[in-house]
Amino acid sequence: MMKTNLLHQGPFTLRNVLAERIDGVSIDSRNIPEGYLFCALKGEHADGHSYVSSAIRNGAVAALVNRGYAETAPADEPLIIVEDTYAGLRDMAALYAKTLPMPVFAITGSAGKTSTRRLLAHVLRSRMTVAETAKNYNNHIGVPMTVLQIRGDEDIAIIEMGTSGPGEIRDLCSVIPPYYGMITAIAHAHIGGFGSIENVQKAKYELFDALAPDGTLFINADDPRVSAYPQDGRKRISYGLENPADVAFTVAGVDAQGRYKLSYNKDTLQLRSMGKGAALNAVAAYAAARTLGLGHEEIFERIASFMPQAGRGKLEHWGDITLIDDTYNANPLSVKNAIDALVDMDTPGKKIMVFGDMLEMGPEARSSHEMIGEAIADSDISYLFCYGKDSVHTANKAREEGILTVRHFHSKRDLAGVLMTVIRAEDIVLFKGSRGMAMEEIISLIKDM
Repeated sequence: MMKTNLLHQGPFTLRNVLAERIDGVSIDSRNIPEGYLFCALKGEHADGHSYVSSAIRNGAVAALVNRGYAETAPADEPLIIVEDTYAGLRDMAALYAKTLPMPVFAITGSAGKTSTRRLLAHVLRSRMTVAETAKNYNNHIGVPMTVLQIRGDEDIAIIEMGTSGPGEIRDLCSVIPPYYGMITAIAHAHIGGFGSIENVQKAKYELFDALAPDGTLFINADDPRVSAYPQDGRKRISYGLENPADVAFTVAGVDAQGRYKLSYNKDTLQLRSMGKGAALNAVAAYAAARTLGLGHEEIFERIASFMPQAGRGKLEHWGDITLIDDTYNANPLSVKNAIDALVDMDTPGKKIMVFGDMLEMGPEARSSHEMIGEAIADSDISYLFCYGKDSVHTANKAREEGILTVRHFHSKRDLAGVLMTVIRAEDIVLFKGSRGMAMEEIISLIKDM
């Protein structure tokens, strides 16, 4: 709840702004919550300045606009005027963040960052009030918007930070400097914006670089690129399932639905989320929550009660068929984790994978998709259905490696139609692909057939 008088300290010109505070920011002129500011951003397809008047009519307390708009705007509109609204949004959030008293826990990673953030917030809410990144607002727009929706009386803020290029995490940390930092994984994700895995590693390290001298780094001991971060005297807490760590869990078993049972301090913990990735997320959340003062038993209880969201490995029983909706995103690491999770599942029926392109892979698009084809061929998955221009390489490689039933489609409806002729009772169908591929639409299609 940012006081508008704070804006006099920054590069802002206020015109007709009568509200004493701003409760948050919206970039959607059609649905403005009470007390919110409308931020007019110029995108590829639309310029938010075209919707300022309607946003104010719909209840915005003011609009953040550039000087060009302000010169011709109606004289009575409440405006906060800046040179550039992207920079203005960032500057406003950074100014407000300096007034926030709570510690900031920042999380990034090539896989698992959103699920770990949601799980950690779920655990901490047993004892704390938590400000948390909304949805997947983890970029140069989403993080400032998240900051400006923090009330200021919470016990902790958990901020998810994504990156599509060098310097982005560093800039996000300048908006809201973290005291605690976690890198869940470093892998070939969005590599098109980096050029190499080494550059991905440097970009993720920007979070650790930004931590305060007395801050705490949470190190995934099972990821060699994360654990290679140099020792520099700051507090480090390592966690993992496979390698020696400060918080080292062991796998006590995997149930028929691919959900891990973990063991720690002679106690066992049954997860509701499938896959090894979810297991490692649980260990990460445990390590963080213990450091933040929660007790062993209450953390176990909270983790055990956590349910995955749709699109993040959520299992659904559709009649006698099991559907796995893991469509939120995809990169080589997360796809390999999903394949492994499917392999761990026990069924008398078939294991079927419906796979869409992994986007933003740059020059590694072909090789990374071929690698997935090899991984599927090495598993007990018996049917592979692919959709998208790059997944044709997955289909070709899987076919070369010996999978008998491989099909590639240019239409989701065609894929769904063929899939319906194949699936039978007791089958398990895994749906996986990058967010831009919207592979969950195929789930809807088969249900409507």
